[in-house]
Amino acid sequence: MKKDFLFVKIGIVFTSFIITVYGVLVTFSTEIGLCYFDDNMRKCMIKYNQAYGDPLIFGALFLFITSIFTFFISNTIFKRWLIFTSAWVIVTTILVILAPVSAGDPLGIGPDRELVSIWMSSFFVIISVLMFVVMSMRERKDKHAKNNDI
Repeated sequence: MKKDFLFVKIGIVFTSFIITVYGVLVTFSTEIGLCYFDDNMRKCMIKYNQAYGDPLIFGALFLFITSIFTFFISNTIFKRWLIFTSAWVIVTTILVILAPVSAGDPLGIGPDRELVSIWMSSFFVIISVLMFVVMSMRERKDKHAKNNDI
């Protein structure tokens, strides 16, 4: 592996890990002890609520898992994946922001922020792994064809 994008890959892994930890802290702030109840009011050290914690956990955790695979792919494939990931993060962020905090109808059926983030993160992992496999196979095939031509 060339070191051209090594720091970018490490940065993505580190950043996604930190965001995952922050999402866990936000989501489970009461259980961890960062929040307490005073006069029947919940007071927290972290200002944001669970509506943002769950999407952060799922999005960043799946990005963390997928980004570990980037250490085993070529820089060409990594560049393409980085462009795909940038667009995917923007689209997912917009969809999560537009989704209601809780299910919209009285029956509780419909996508909320947590469900949108789970589905988008799952699709992201599936598409990323497929990209890695297909592009690696093509790259290997092209390299093999080039060696046979010589």
